[in-house]
Amino acid sequence: MLNPNATKSAIHMHNRGFTLVEVMIGMAIFVIGFLAVSSMQITAINGNAGARGATEAATWATDQLETLIALPYDSIVSGGPVINGAYTISWEVDADTPLPHTKTIVVTVDWQDRGAKDFRLTYMKTANM
Repeated sequence: MLNPNATKSAIHMHNRGFTLVEVMIGMAIFVIGFLAVSSMQITAINGNAGARGATEAATWATDQLETLIALPYDSIVSGGPVINGAYTISWEVDADTPLPHTKTIVVTVDWQDRGAKDFRLTYMKTANM
């Protein structure tokens, strides 16, 4: 027959729980992991904001370029700046190109996003002959 006192003491030996040192080490590991994830989230948010600005600038540049392309060849001249919210759109037209009857159009969009940023789009338009 089993000794009831020996069985109770064996159960108590295996069921002691965690020590304070083990709990502190576990909490330290959790805090380090949490801080690493927080840092990654901040970096991702900043990256997304920068990408949004670049995408909007590219959209404004494309829109302005399409407007210029739709004009007759002789009507395309340099212009701007056009201010649209935080974005400043300007364009330069250069008829002095190595190809005859060709103009180079450079559309530039400037904006502020933790410093000055710009987006440039270049297109060559020929006269319809």
